[in-house]
Amino acid sequence: MRKPGTALRHLIAVLAALAMAFSLSSCAETDVEETDPVANGVNADIGPMQVRSLLIVAAAEGQPGRLLGTLSNTADEPTEVTIADANSEVTVTVDGGTDYGFDTNPHQLPTITEPPGSRVPVTVTVGSESTELLVPVFDGTLEPYRQYLPPGAPSPNATETASAPAY
Repeated sequence: MRKPGTALRHLIAVLAALAMAFSLSSCAETDVEETDPVANGVNADIGPMQVRSLLIVAAAEGQPGRLLGTLSNTADEPTEVTIADANSEVTVTVDGGTDYGFDTNPHQLPTITEPPGSRVPVTVTVGSESTELLVPVFDGTLEPYRQYLPPGAPSPNATETASAPAY
């Protein structure tokens, strides 16, 4: 013999399970897959040139800044690329079908107009096409970027250590 209310409890349990299954399965339908590559710098496609993870490493505002990132030439022939900020420009030629990494080919902009942590407007020109990018400025606070500080730039850790009181 069944106790009164047992059927009602079973019905409530089944409905609760169905509601939970429906709510959990509906989450997957609205998720959007991330397709942009993870990068600290900015990306752009300009003519046959793919600009990937372009950023600047500088110790401080008004100091020289080193370019980092990669230029990938999808054309068969060499292509000239100019990267310019408000004060200067760097021009490189990227052979057809190759990559040009600023990590192994150092180039500097003499004076960065914004402090680390901000973005600097930079114009990238490939042939007759130009695109303005807001390029992030990093300093040597993060270990991976410290080695790319321009020569003579103070290390952020050296400054912190010197100003820290000894206990």
